[in-house]
Amino acid sequence: MSSTDTAATSGPRPKQRRITRACDYCHRRSIRCQPAAGSGDGCQNCRDFMQPCTYRRRPRRRGVAPRQVRQDEQLRVHPPPAEPSALLQHNPSESSVAVSPRQSWRAPYVASQAAIMDLVEVYFEIVYPIFPLFHQPSFIRRISRAEYTSSKSIFATTMAVCALVRSRVRDGSVTNPHWDLQSLQEVPPDVFYRAAEAQLEHGSAQQAPNLDILRAHAILAITSIQDGRVRDMQQHMGTYHTLVAIDGLHDESNWPRDIGIVEREERRRLFWSIYTLDVYTAVVWGGVVRSREQLSNVAYPIEVDDELIDDASISASSPSLSSDISPSQNLQPSVHSDCWLSGWNFITDLYRVLEHALVRFRRHRNRGRKRSLHDIFGDQSSVTEASVRDSVMEMYMNLPQCFKETPPLAYNVRKDRFGFQAANITASLQLVRIVLFTAGGASIEERCQIASEVVHSFLLIPVAYLLAISAPLLHHLGSIGAILGSVFEEPLSEADYTRVRSIMLSMAQLLENLEVINQSESASQKLRTQISRIDEYMDSQRRDNLFMGTETDAEATGTWSAVADNTNGSIALHHNAEGSRDWLFQVPQDLLDELSRHLEFGQS
Repeated sequence: MSSTDTAATSGPRPKQRRITRACDYCHRRSIRCQPAAGSGDGCQNCRDFMQPCTYRRRPRRRGVAPRQVRQDEQLRVHPPPAEPSALLQHNPSESSVAVSPRQSWRAPYVASQAAIMDLVEVYFEIVYPIFPLFHQPSFIRRISRAEYTSSKSIFATTMAVCALVRSRVRDGSVTNPHWDLQSLQEVPPDVFYRAAEAQLEHGSAQQAPNLDILRAHAILAITSIQDGRVRDMQQHMGTYHTLVAIDGLHDESNWPRDIGIVEREERRRLFWSIYTLDVYTAVVWGGVVRSREQLSNVAYPIEVDDELIDDASISASSPSLSSDISPSQNLQPSVHSDCWLSGWNFITDLYRVLEHALVRFRRHRNRGRKRSLHDIFGDQSSVTEASVRDSVMEMYMNLPQCFKETPPLAYNVRKDRFGFQAANITASLQLVRIVLFTAGGASIEERCQIASEVVHSFLLIPVAYLLAISAPLLHHLGSIGAILGSVFEEPLSEADYTRVRSIMLSMAQLLENLEVINQSESASQKLRTQISRIDEYMDSQRRDNLFMGTETDAEATGTWSAVADNTNGSIALHHNAEGSRDWLFQVPQDLLDELSRHLEFGQS
């Protein structure tokens, strides 16, 4: 009887067709073989995974097997204990997979093989240039062979990738007309997210940590930022850092000796990717930096395209291949234009500067709250914020032109990855400048100047790149908003307010270009509305204080001063030394609080 024969019918209602013999594909994976929906030959699993539905294996005879056959089968299921030397060579990451067929793990069905392949390809188009956590040819090969269906750790990593990409698709990051957005959105992002988390939770007690488990937690942390779940982000980041600390993975000397070139480069990319993410989250959410660059011993990734790397060799001639770039050395002396990873390593340099600037800023902020260690370590203030800003700008000016300009997306992977680095370098550079200005203290004019330059630099980047970077970019803009918010906490002249107002309108235009990322009410419209409310407040204060037009004796001597009430707001005439008068006003606390909420773009 063939597998496609239907069962005999009786009565007016036909019985449901069933498969009495599993096909080769389902049998190898020990999964249930079900008939395909609708018409057509083959089973549903083979149709979902685009596999040929064959029955080539020789069926086993039913009944009690002869004694010798039973003994052979028993030895296959329960082999004798291995020698100690063999146990030492066994890969612990495969221990949960290498079990008897009755106990083998089966991947739950989440999406079709075709849908997963599409989402993985989109990852390498819009996420990989910022977070290159995989060797592209190797990972694509694993996904095309559906290896995630037989390994918990690979499954968790794959589902995490799909969750991140699916969230980016929802938020308008995919602008390439090649993709069918409707087909990419068939499965909700939370379904992928929960599938990844479930396997990480269920396998944590039985499965030794490996590279895929680390990557799964890292990608889920990035996904949590995209979805606005800060607590989940902190949880996955904390688990990642715990696993790194357990095995000492912050030091290459602790890595397994037998790993190939591909895994070595993937580990380096993962370490420095999450280092930058760690510093970034400390800046945005005021956390602690858990991975200090001075305490790590992990080299920068080699600056060679993935297609030129395999476990046998690195087939390329590049200036960066003469020796590995070690984090213990000075910042990268030169950046080459022959590979986009050279720009990516430069971004890591910027975040190393940012880490130290952040530590210095918080030391100034906490002065007087903690006991000073000046007597032990001496004066470390010889390097000023201004000198660091000048050095960083010099580093940027020495970059090749391909990392300083962002042409429109050509939807050519090799070309666009340089554009992604240029856009990310701009964003990272401005974040460093903002933190350095905050650390050193700045006047209203200086804060307005830096905010204006940052907004202008973002307006020059094609919108498609900004949409691809997506939600993390909104937090960059939130840092600019914090600067503008601090300006409004002080008494302002009309000239100061005019300057700040112009910057806020430019920022509203930038936010309008990015509205698809934010699914709530228009952030740009909220900001414009708040500007109008402050304008109305200023006009009312001018009308109420017309009586101050009469010059007093204090004005005549140039000693007039304005006292502002931060609770109700106030406006007064300021008489400067030149004899001219200027308005000084301060925004009331209720308007200031509302403005601060509207300037937290990434939290919406």
